[in-house]
Amino acid sequence: LARLKTADNYTYMHSVAVCAMMVALARQLGLDEAQTRSLGLAGLMHDLGKAVMPMDVLNKPGKLSPAEFNIIKSHPVEGHKILLNSRNPDPIVLDVCLHHHEKTDGSGYPKGLKGNEISLYAKMGAVCDVYDAITSDRPYKQGWEPAESLRKMAEWADDHFDTKVFQAFVKSMGIYPV
Repeated sequence: LARLKTADNYTYMHSVAVCAMMVALARQLGLDEAQTRSLGLAGLMHDLGKAVMPMDVLNKPGKLSPAEFNIIKSHPVEGHKILLNSRNPDPIVLDVCLHHHEKTDGSGYPKGLKGNEISLYAKMGAVCDVYDAITSDRPYKQGWEPAESLRKMAEWADDHFDTKVFQAFVKSMGIYPV
């Protein structure tokens, strides 16, 4: 995590936010304390692979070229590799790190998994990751308001997210998310 903070402060703050949302979502779904703890850690570590991405690509103030996007799409695999080299990596953390960009319609990456091929934990990571990303200000875009973000995500839910997980996420955020 310190390595990630050194590489990119936005990604570090994003990871802290995703951690908090993962814990809240785990509680909303009634998961046990061990799962909740692992999911919090998964939120912190899900974008670890961005620490090894080229900074000019990671922080480019505009649309990425197809080649640049392919580089960024490697961050789940790179993060997974880093975690595999740690002592006793948590299987939930490994799963979320590798699969948080999978979409239920199979259009995600890195493996193009769909529906039930994606674990509950990775589905949770996907929702939390997208919400924080679209509500955050970046040099190239203003973040959307929370209510607008949830509305947009609801439009994408059938293709991108598990419906049960998304509905639980909305409940965990509240009707008027801050």
